[in-house]
Amino acid sequence: MGSRPTPELQRTTSAGYRLPRTRPAVQSGPVAGKGLAGGCPAPQAPKAKAQVAEGAQQDQLWRELLEAEQRGLRRWVENWSFLKDYDPMGNKKEPEKLPDYVPFFSDTVPNSANRVVGSRVDTPLGQALIGMDFFFVEGARKKKLEEELQPV
Repeated sequence: MGSRPTPELQRTTSAGYRLPRTRPAVQSGPVAGKGLAGGCPAPQAPKAKAQVAEGAQQDQLWRELLEAEQRGLRRWVENWSFLKDYDPMGNKKEPEKLPDYVPFFSDTVPNSANRVVGSRVDTPLGQALIGMDFFFVEGARKKKLEEELQPV
């Protein structure tokens, strides 16, 4: 497959610069920091402080991520936002004309006190909405298993 570097040779780049080792060198004998003399384990930091420090670190990472995203947004606005005004063929888009008035309640969809189909279910439109809702939630409904899947 690929060649593996030999332990006695140090890796270099094509320009001749030495690269840092990818793995730490193997040490023989006792390893520092693994425990105390006599086989006693090293003292551990209290977990509550570690969790607080971890939470603060996560918060700092989150803040940095948000700053980076906002920086990227500002760069996009400076460099590429002009593209939103043109279609893929390079023609200038006409801005959509918004209506002067939009009613709060619909003339075609029935409204009730809690803004669902409600009391107008007997109308043809209400029946059509109930039918659409029935087929929309069909996948989430419990179904009887087929005969071959029934327990014995």
